[in-house]
Amino acid sequence: MRDIAHFVEVARTRNFSQAAARLGIPASTLSRRIAELEAGLGTQLLVRTTRRVDLTEAGALFLSRCEEIVEAARGARAELSELTRRPRGTLRISVTPDFATTFLAPVIVEFCERHPEIDLHLDLNPRRADIMAEGVDVAIRIGMPREPYLYARKLITARRGLYASPAYLAAAGTPLTPLDLAVHRCLSVSSGEPLPWVLHRGDETEEISVHGPVQANAPGIVLRLAAAGLGIAAADEVMASPYLAQGDLVAVLPDWSIRPVPIYAVTATKVHTVKTRIFLDFVQKSLKVFGAAE
Repeated sequence: MRDIAHFVEVARTRNFSQAAARLGIPASTLSRRIAELEAGLGTQLLVRTTRRVDLTEAGALFLSRCEEIVEAARGARAELSELTRRPRGTLRISVTPDFATTFLAPVIVEFCERHPEIDLHLDLNPRRADIMAEGVDVAIRIGMPREPYLYARKLITARRGLYASPAYLAAAGTPLTPLDLAVHRCLSVSSGEPLPWVLHRGDETEEISVHGPVQANAPGIVLRLAAAGLGIAAADEVMASPYLAQGDLVAVLPDWSIRPVPIYAVTATKVHTVKTRIFLDFVQKSLKVFGAAE
């Protein structure tokens, strides 16, 4: 069982040094144990080069069979070790600065008051963290994760809408139909070519080509610019809610909505420790107010 767990770690990280560091053993020892496992199975599981490690066809098949066994064993041990004590320790969380500032901050305050023995370490780097290599317990991401070896738990499907400042609408006029957006300054959240806005109301759908002075890959700056009167922003309600509460933004075309986006909690393991499960349950419950109908 130990050598199988070692193989799974190497297969996930695709790097002997990183896997050895996570396992707390020398890389030379890890390499020897994997070689002994391959010898015992009578087949090569990994292709080693100077730059990386890849799976053979047999290795990929073996990994698919071993992962659930290893995760179940790790989860069972974690559950047993925490069964008789309160959840405690450090929880490392990766989340974008925008999401953390506008939503997680008040949630974290309440969480820490309820669970004082859990320390939260927040990684607010806007890049997508390498969960396996960086030892992240939970990453909160908008959209389904691309990595097939990670486990995703949908927290909510977030409603999205259009928002503008009262000052902008007073100066430029309030759109009454989706077609009116074509003559307004529209601020998009996008990292590539600007895409049309597709709006829905019941069975109705309108696709509008929009234009504006700014597009960005972070919703926080787009909402700030909208609150400053630059134009109409398309964003999810989770991010817009503080501006709406303060009156800096109001909903535009409130009977229409943009396709909702799923927000996931992503972890490296399927079976969670008690502290991780408590955090995920707490965040999911807090987010439900912003959820769209599934």
